[in-house]
Amino acid sequence: MKIFKIILPVLIALLSVNLYAQTHTYDSFFYSPKADEDFKVVDKGDSFANKGIQYGLDLNPLMIYQEADDYRLFTYLVNARIWAKTYLWSDSFLYVRVKDSYLGVISAADSYSSVESDNLVDLDLAYIDTRSSAGAVTFAMGRKYYSMGTGLVLDGRGDGAEFSANGALYSFRLLGMYTGLLLKDNNPYGFSDRDTADGAKRVFAGGTASFYYLNQEFYLLGLAEVDLSDQDQTQKTEYNAQYYGAGAAGVFMENFSYYAEFIYQTGSGYAGNEKTDISAFAVNSGLDWFIPVALNPVVMLQYAFGSGDENRSNYTTSNMQGTDTEDSGFIYFGTFNAGYALKPRLGNMHVISAGASCAPFADSSSARLKRMSLMAKYTYYMKDVTSAGVNEGDGGLDKAFLGQGLDASLRWEIYYDLSFYVNYGVFFPGSAYDSGTGETQFAMAGVNLSF
Repeated sequence: MKIFKIILPVLIALLSVNLYAQTHTYDSFFYSPKADEDFKVVDKGDSFANKGIQYGLDLNPLMIYQEADDYRLFTYLVNARIWAKTYLWSDSFLYVRVKDSYLGVISAADSYSSVESDNLVDLDLAYIDTRSSAGAVTFAMGRKYYSMGTGLVLDGRGDGAEFSANGALYSFRLLGMYTGLLLKDNNPYGFSDRDTADGAKRVFAGGTASFYYLNQEFYLLGLAEVDLSDQDQTQKTEYNAQYYGAGAAGVFMENFSYYAEFIYQTGSGYAGNEKTDISAFAVNSGLDWFIPVALNPVVMLQYAFGSGDENRSNYTTSNMQGTDTEDSGFIYFGTFNAGYALKPRLGNMHVISAGASCAPFADSSSARLKRMSLMAKYTYYMKDVTSAGVNEGDGGLDKAFLGQGLDASLRWEIYYDLSFYVNYGVFFPGSAYDSGTGETQFAMAGVNLSF
């Protein structure tokens, strides 16, 4: 078994280059993989004639340790991303980035004892971005990151196009993308053995309408997903979903920021060879309190929920178990981060977390020390449907309490082109697990360098 396929969810959620700009999708102490966001700004008058080709290299070496009752895995990863950018004409540019990731095994035991080191080379990004001189109208086309709302329903790479119109009080955005051209070992949209073997072939199309008022954003979104994978007539895995959502985000009372999103999912899937109708929903919300005192403390609260189904215990596959023709288990194609150790899929689950962060050297005379931050967070996990499991069938006992998680992080932006980070998480299983189940631990440390 290739190691990239084993820990791909970890890579998708946690790994990136030297970025700190976050969306609501990402816990503020996870690095965002949206490295193309830095290249959105275009100065009027820039062109190939006066700028030529800009280029650079981002390196991200790191180590990852994971341990549970049935496995132990200690690996190192070296990400190298070579990028080039050129202005085509005023307010337009072409950006290309190639990624090489080498993942080596230091030690592996139990269920991971047969894994081997692997290397992956991929065309990470390649797109054209153009906009009007005032930025009121933008258009991008190619392989890039596409996201909607908090990023729960969609947040990842694809080949497609995106159009947006922006005003002082509103914005409208339309997007379409296809996943079948992505390298199959680096394709996060798979939900079946067929997807793993061939690479997931899905089409996404949708839009967002946003309205702004007094530092608040209110939005509506819609997204359709169409599964184009080949079907085995003896075991159908086709999964077609539509998502409809509403959300809000903003700042109030100067020191508070929030986000809240509700998603309703409909569509069709299969239980065996019997077609099922999907009716599921989810909530993703959070509140941050920035306290204006020494050390710049921030208090963070989060609540998220994804509906479950008594005939679905695996939220990483498209198929439901049993013969029921109704599927209320929430399945999504975006990202959700709520614990380094458990790494939960937001299906059949309530997630409640509280945490705090600070800058321990905020009052230092050293500009570099000022940029260090620490975070600690507690998370409580509970089932929606007690008789079913979560994630990949975990927590299968007929109990509601899944467990608790503790996370800690250190971030240090030493220079503008050099940063260091450490993440640690532990998950303590609750009554939904067998009584002898031990805790799960996760640790990661690495640096980001830009040239």
